[in-house]
Amino acid sequence: MGGDHPGGFQAIQEYFQQKVCRFCSRQFEQEGIELLRQEPGVLVVRVTCNSCGHPLGVAIVGTTPKPEKSKPRSYGEWTKKDRSRLSKMPKITYDDVLTAHQFFQNLGSDWAKYIPGT
Repeated sequence: MGGDHPGGFQAIQEYFQQKVCRFCSRQFEQEGIELLRQEPGVLVVRVTCNSCGHPLGVAIVGTTPKPEKSKPRSYGEWTKKDRSRLSKMPKITYDDVLTAHQFFQNLGSDWAKYIPGT
C-alpha cells in the first residue's frame, strides 16, 4: 500500500519503532511496519524485523478513541464487581499471547467476516 498513510499509521509506526526484536534485540524500523488494511476505526499492520527478518506478527489497532467513561483508566477506577471478577482470572502468560497470535495469523485475509455486524 504505497503513498501517504493516515496519521494514525504514523503513530503506530512510531510506537513499534520503540520496540525491539526478541530474536536480535534491534529496534524495529519504519520499513518493517507495513499497513495491510484500513477500516473505519481500525488499522491492520504487519511488523517484521528488517535486521534479522523475523516477524513480530500482525496487529489490529483501534484508531477511534473511546469515550472516557466507557474505559477505566486505572485499576482504582474499576467497579468492585470488575475487580472481583478479574481478580479470579489467571494472569496472561507468554504462551497465551503465542496462542492468540497463531489464531489471528490463521484467520486469513477475510478475517472481518468473523466480526458481528460487518
